[in-house]
Amino acid sequence: MVLHSQQIWRSATVEDLEGKTFPAKPLFTMSLKYLQQHLLDALSMSKIGTRETDIRYIITVPAIWGIAAKQFMREAAIEAGIDGARLKLALEPEAAAVCCEALGHTLAGEKFMVVDIGGGTADISVNEKQSDGSLKNIHAPSGGPWGGIYVDANFIAFMTEVFGTMAITALQSKDMYDYFDMIRDFEVKKRKFEFDSQTDITFRIPVVLKEISEEQFHQSLSDRLRSLKYGKRVFTRGRDKLGVDSSIMQSWFTDPVSKTVDHISSVLKEKRMKDVGLIVLVGGFAESPYVQQRIKEELPGMKLTVPGEAGLAVLKGAVMFGHKHDIISSRVMDYTYGIHVWAYYDEKIHPAERKVYQDGAWIVDNLFDIFVRANEDVPVDSKVSHRTIPSSQSSRISIYRTKNREPYFTTDPGCEKLGHIDKNSNRDIPLKEQITKTTFMFGDTELHIWCENVKTGEVETLTLDLSK
Repeated sequence: MVLHSQQIWRSATVEDLEGKTFPAKPLFTMSLKYLQQHLLDALSMSKIGTRETDIRYIITVPAIWGIAAKQFMREAAIEAGIDGARLKLALEPEAAAVCCEALGHTLAGEKFMVVDIGGGTADISVNEKQSDGSLKNIHAPSGGPWGGIYVDANFIAFMTEVFGTMAITALQSKDMYDYFDMIRDFEVKKRKFEFDSQTDITFRIPVVLKEISEEQFHQSLSDRLRSLKYGKRVFTRGRDKLGVDSSIMQSWFTDPVSKTVDHISSVLKEKRMKDVGLIVLVGGFAESPYVQQRIKEELPGMKLTVPGEAGLAVLKGAVMFGHKHDIISSRVMDYTYGIHVWAYYDEKIHPAERKVYQDGAWIVDNLFDIFVRANEDVPVDSKVSHRTIPSSQSSRISIYRTKNREPYFTTDPGCEKLGHIDKNSNRDIPLKEQITKTTFMFGDTELHIWCENVKTGEVETLTLDLSK
């Protein structure tokens, strides 16, 4: 979830259970390296003649990740030894849509929403199956940090309240196996919990946790429970079990699931979504009966489908996407993209207060030259090019984006600078002859931008600066 943040740097850190920080990049790299080696070891045992160079790698990422997060993941994969030319990122809800379509769900001509609820995020994609079998994206990917781990966090907060911060911290640092056993036991109960459950839930608790807590508070666990606000809704069972009323368990689900359901509802209320009649629910958290029942209850007009092994839908779809990555025929842009340009002042179109006198002429700076607009339907791999003339030997093309469909200036509220491309012009050719062609390739899971000197053919590509 560190990559869900809008500000991603190579120096980003993550915390372990004890709150110690570590650089994120090496951890991502080591994880990917381990997975790759695990795959190669498994292949060597079952197949003869498969070479690493035969493999195309697909890494799935949340659709709501920003451009910098995707670049961070790509860099980590390359550092892990994966060939960047054989690596493609896939958006998780799109991969799930590919899987569901391939499993034979009758989606022909139908508009459907894929809700991918995993551990960290809830990702939403809306698609329409075309007559040729491809999928047309009809809504920009959206979602938020509302996955299953937030139920876990509420459980840990409750356990901390019951047993005390010191006891939980000691368990995490000194008895980590017991801590993870407790989490795994909760995970089993979480996956089975139903929305209208009236049955008490019993959790197994490590004996050492109980002992540390009783020593710290100088009272038995039963006495401590009586002193808390829960009354008879929390109670002990034997030496190593804790019982809770179903209403408490339900409270741990309420916030993350409500945010997901509210977001689904807000997307479906949009005018262009009126023909969407099917929700396909995938991801590990989608297997929760509570989640399924809440969506059915709060969106009664929608048909809900949960494919078998919903937690594997993204993985299976990613493999299919890797074999046929043009199965997504078009995507809806999440932002308006463009570049910073200047122009000679024209009183008919430019505000007078924006003109400045420079090099003997009145100009207007910080103009937003639009390449594509937010919510625009863009075919996969479509290219848009604009031409500019450099004003000096060294020039910089600045790339901007905004949610506004009609930005006028790059300084307008909501405009964000993504990065820049530095260009050095040829000193032997007059500047006015060195036209710079800036090209955006839209519709892919990653944004590709490059600048070409039309006269010399030299090309520079955009790489975001993640060096802080």
